[in-house]
This record gives sequence, structure tokens and C-alpha cells, in this order.
Amino acid sequence: MVNNMNETEEMKETAEVTEDITTETEVTETDTAIQTADEAPEEKKDEKSKEKAPYTFKTFINDVCDIAETLFIFLLIFYLAKAFLFDQAIVDGISMVPTLEDGQKLLYSKIYTPEDNDIVIVHNDQLDLIVKRVVATGGQTVDIRDGIVYVDGEQLDEQVYEEGSTLTASHYVNTLTPPRNVHEYPVTVPEGYVFVMGDNRGISEDSRGAVVGFVPEEDVIGKVFLRYSPWKEFKIFNY
Repeated sequence: MVNNMNETEEMKETAEVTEDITTETEVTETDTAIQTADEAPEEKKDEKSKEKAPYTFKTFINDVCDIAETLFIFLLIFYLAKAFLFDQAIVDGISMVPTLEDGQKLLYSKIYTPEDNDIVIVHNDQLDLIVKRVVATGGQTVDIRDGIVYVDGEQLDEQVYEEGSTLTASHYVNTLTPPRNVHEYPVTVPEGYVFVMGDNRGISEDSRGAVVGFVPEEDVIGKVFLRYSPWKEFKIFNY
């Protein structure tokens, strides 16, 4: 009997403790719920106030200033790049046919050291800007025999253009190359100069003539790397 009574009392005490814990838990949850309920309307109120904030003249001016600042930075970067990195040119004439046609638009890099076979933009005092191909650089010897161009004794890897022919050379010329009478071939290109020609050799005004002659490297203002117009003739020039 004593043992049973003790067990009964212990069970009652355990039940009371469990009930107290449960009650405290319920109170805590209720308090949290009340706090949450109290906070929610304030948050919603803040969100609504932000959404309904009036678009004032000051806000408009700030937006305009942000747009103007972004546009200014973009234009500054563009003009700096145009001044020091690249520029565009429009082909005027047919001296580079079949490689380039009249009216085509090009991009050229201003960071450049002249190398053989590159298509370049050259400044000339009489002709302004011209587009030609580098045939030889300073120290190399150019010779023209029977319409064929030789550099340092080796025939250039080029081919006379014929409609429908299979073209395998590095580039193609329209006609055989007349030597003209300005130079006595073979001729060695002075250091610091380049020898340029157009691919349309029959009509090109280039280093074979007195108007262009040997071109100082500082007058080679860039290397053509892209033809972007017309779009159907888009091309990246890999040399």
C-alpha cells in the first residue's frame, strides 16, 4: 500500500510538472504570436508607404542626372578607345579589288607594327587616307619580274584572280604587277619604311609610284581587322 501511494503521488507530481511545462510553452507561443501580429501591420504599412512614395521633381532630376552620368562615361570610353585603340574607314575606289570593294566599311587597330601581307590604312599627304597591303618592310628587297613580285628572292604567295578558278594563295591580285618606272628593281626598302601595293595591281597608286613611294612606318596608322558593312560581306581578316 505504501509503495502504491508513493507511486500515485509521484505520478501526480509528474503530471503537474508536465502541465506546467505545457502551459509555459503555450504562453510563450502565444506571446510570440501576439508580437508577430503586432509587427506585421507596421511592416506592411512601411511597404505601402514605400510603394506609394510620390514621384517628385527632385526624384526626376536625380534620375536624369544618373542617366546623363552613365551616358557621359560611355561616350568617354568610346572616344578614348576611338582615339587610341581603333577607328573605322570607308573604302573609296577599287585599288584593293577583289579583296575590298568600293564603299565597304572597315575597322582597323591603331596598336600595330607593320608586317608583311597585312592590309593597312596609310596616311598620304596628297591622297589623304589610303588602304593597301604591306608587301615588304624595312631591310627587305623587292623585285618585280614578268609581272611576278619577289621579296628577298622568294615569289609572293599570291595569285592572279580569275573568275571561277580555285584560289589557294594567301591573297589574290587582279592582274600581273607592272613594275612602273620609279624604282630600279630589285630595290631594298629603307629601315623604318614599308613597301605597299593594292591588290588591283593594274590601277593601284602605291609604292611603285612617286605619289606614295616608300611609306614611313609612322604614316601607317592602323591594321584592318574587320569588314562590317555590308553585313552579307562581313569578314574578320586573319593574316
